[in-house]
Amino acid sequence: MIPEPHELNLKPGLIQVQGRGDNLKSTHNPETGWKLNYPATPVKIYIQDELTFVDGKVLEIENYIKYYGESIKDVTIYTDVQGLEKTYTNLNFVYYPDFSCLHMQDLKRNNVNFNYSNKKDYNFLCLNFNIRTHRDCTVRALENYPSRLISYKARNWHLPNFTDLSMNEYRDYELNNINILKNTANLLRLKPIFERCQFSVVTETRYDLPYTFITEKTTQCFVSLHPALYVSNKYHVASMRDYGFDMFDDIFDHSYDNLDNDIRLNSMIESNKNILTNGIKHYDQLENRLKANRNHYFNEQNNIYKMEKR
Repeated sequence: MIPEPHELNLKPGLIQVQGRGDNLKSTHNPETGWKLNYPATPVKIYIQDELTFVDGKVLEIENYIKYYGESIKDVTIYTDVQGLEKTYTNLNFVYYPDFSCLHMQDLKRNNVNFNYSNKKDYNFLCLNFNIRTHRDCTVRALENYPSRLISYKARNWHLPNFTDLSMNEYRDYELNNINILKNTANLLRLKPIFERCQFSVVTETRYDLPYTFITEKTTQCFVSLHPALYVSNKYHVASMRDYGFDMFDDIFDHSYDNLDNDIRLNSMIESNKNILTNGIKHYDQLENRLKANRNHYFNEQNNIYKMEKR
């Protein structure tokens, strides 16, 4: 497992304010980015949330460059966003997937285990929480398919005949429950929903980054024994394939993964229309492959989440 932030003497980079319920506050501004800490150099800075990408630039990185000037050479940035070195060639980045590793540990600690059955009520599941433009587009494109379960909490679209965590409950969960992460608790609550569907359409946190940014929305499909189509950044599927996961290329048309932002979503839906409409024809033959993905996620973690100097 990767070392914890204090073991590496990492300094938190983002100023984040926490509260309860409607009083939850954040220093994030979508136009200017997060408020930042600027520790004295030499320093290892830990970026503990998603970065703000606007007009081809990462605002937090740009602000660090402006502040530190020449001494930026003495700053090492630890982040779970991969590929930043392609844009910022003179900066020091270390891939540090602390968020992903914490969630993996929590799933194992809480013995999260999904059952395989080839009897399903619906073809696909599409879960959405916070408002994002790509989620709006996805839900509009999928809502008329005949066999699906869709939720969009922020748009007040809930799963039928099912009570899951409210937005406030989810947001405050770890303030009231210290022994389990909110994403683990939410996945356990949704277990019967996942088990009613063959596969997921995953609307990841980001759609337009020229970098790789993987969250629990992707990895929980491996845990829940779900093949998936991904509404995410370009080359998202390729990244997971590189990590050794079976992406079910013989079932889904993943050619969309290589396309630009303006056509990727529509191409994904159009090229997989038959699967979305009729489901996976030989789903009963997938049990071993699905369980192999789950085992790979849990048992090959040191390879999947190894720290690498980027």
